[in-house]
Amino acid sequence: MVAPLAALLVATGVPAAAAVPTTLPTSLPAQAPPPSGDTEDVEPAALPAAGATPAQVEEERLTTPSPSPDSGGARQATSPDPLKLVAVTWTGPAPQLVEMRSRLVTGLFGPWTRVDPVDTERDGKRSASTGTEPVWVDDSREVQVRATTDGQPVTQRVALTSIDPGTSSNDARIAAAAVTPGGATGSPSSPAVVTRAQWGADERLMTWKPEYTPTVRAVTVHHTAGTNAYTAAESAAIVRGIYTYHARTQGWGDIGYNVLVDRFGTVFEGRSGGLARSVIAAHAGGFNRETFGIGMMGDFTSVAPPAATLEATAQLAAYKLGGLYRDPAANVTLTSTGGGTSRYPAGRAVSLPTVFAHRDVGATECPGNTGVRSMPTIRSRTTALVGNLASYPIRQKWLALRSVLAEPSVVESPTARSARVTRFSGVNGAVYWSSATGAWAVYGTIGVRYDALGAAGSVLGLPRTDEKATPDGRGRYNQFQAGSIYFSPSTGAWPVRGPILTRWGQLGYERSSLGYPKGDQRAVTGGQRQDFERGYLRLNTATGVVTVNS
Repeated sequence: MVAPLAALLVATGVPAAAAVPTTLPTSLPAQAPPPSGDTEDVEPAALPAAGATPAQVEEERLTTPSPSPDSGGARQATSPDPLKLVAVTWTGPAPQLVEMRSRLVTGLFGPWTRVDPVDTERDGKRSASTGTEPVWVDDSREVQVRATTDGQPVTQRVALTSIDPGTSSNDARIAAAAVTPGGATGSPSSPAVVTRAQWGADERLMTWKPEYTPTVRAVTVHHTAGTNAYTAAESAAIVRGIYTYHARTQGWGDIGYNVLVDRFGTVFEGRSGGLARSVIAAHAGGFNRETFGIGMMGDFTSVAPPAATLEATAQLAAYKLGGLYRDPAANVTLTSTGGGTSRYPAGRAVSLPTVFAHRDVGATECPGNTGVRSMPTIRSRTTALVGNLASYPIRQKWLALRSVLAEPSVVESPTARSARVTRFSGVNGAVYWSSATGAWAVYGTIGVRYDALGAAGSVLGLPRTDEKATPDGRGRYNQFQAGSIYFSPSTGAWPVRGPILTRWGQLGYERSSLGYPKGDQRAVTGGQRQDFERGYLRLNTATGVVTVNS
């Protein structure tokens, strides 16, 4: 079955040496952990795991407030305890306009602020919005809400949900994370990230398993709304509150954003499943696939995002886009899945900047007017951090084998032996690079075997060639620093190394009387043995002599 597919690939412009047997897996397993030696290039913050108290969710009683010139149509929640994080919820049709304000420390109510509906959409399971974005009101004990449709009050149809996110042992420890650009070789590094365990995610709220898309093509920038005056010690609580609202109140089973950035530049891991991987989140209805959602924590309607927030956002965008070889200065075409608050119906192809604002695809004000005005700054900084994509050696190999490897799926990351690796969505593909060996692809059944052995951390070391056709035309092989893996449809893929490989080569490799290997080396009395199709080789470890048994 190898030859027909090889001919097809040659006909479509792929060299015969890149042909893939039809027996091979067609994609990277959705939740496969990285092989031994591979790391996901997200540096965790220097914090222990947090011990957190459970969040508390309540529906507040709404009453008619004391009359005032600007309280018409409003209802008010008054609590003896701080309300912390609040959101307006409803059943039935969503109001056209929802506004909220809270009593400030000055004793006065703040200005009325529009609050957008959340993008309540999980791909393939669409539903109408049932609530607004959550708003952090900190220690305020009084919140007023009002809602209208066609200019008429409908506040009687809404409720106010409050979430006390509790406390964690890390809240007082969390400060702005250092934001440092990546090295000159390979993709930019991520800034240090406060992991879910470190900010105190209650994983019992998780009801959806992580879902993956073949790749990420663009970054979506959001703001979370609410106060801009929170402290660094409150940031983790805000994240826990948003997580509880999204996972429990909205029924998403997880937080909607892939990652969040506070006003100090601290980065918080959002959606579970791995920041290096192409996780489908729930942050931009209709455009959750192939996008990476960054939530800037604050309301940037009229206040500009702080410089630290913009820098960390650009660092994250550069890490994700550079590591997947996307040009931050280019445009990308994405296809809407519709539903939610999407501006575009299902099936509509939309051209967007590779780094775009949420309002570009959704019926929302997010990320606020000043947030939108900051988008050119984010794009230009991201582009500068990514640098010259043509200089990325793994990218060059990917472009040469794109029809086989498909799209980059896991961000370029460090691996064993001072090397780097990128994983791809097609035929279990990966490309490894080091300054000593260059960039070479491993994929298909050979790739599965290489991963099982420990990939770059295995005894084989790094690849020294792409996959090649064997001279006899029956199989495929890759050469590595300390051996080779040979594959045939009848024997599978097995490593051959050391003196056994040397002796097999002297005999003529697969064209010898032994044929292909059909198992790995195994210990026997006094040495090692490896079985082949028509015999075996035995290494005497005391003498170094390899005997042929056929």
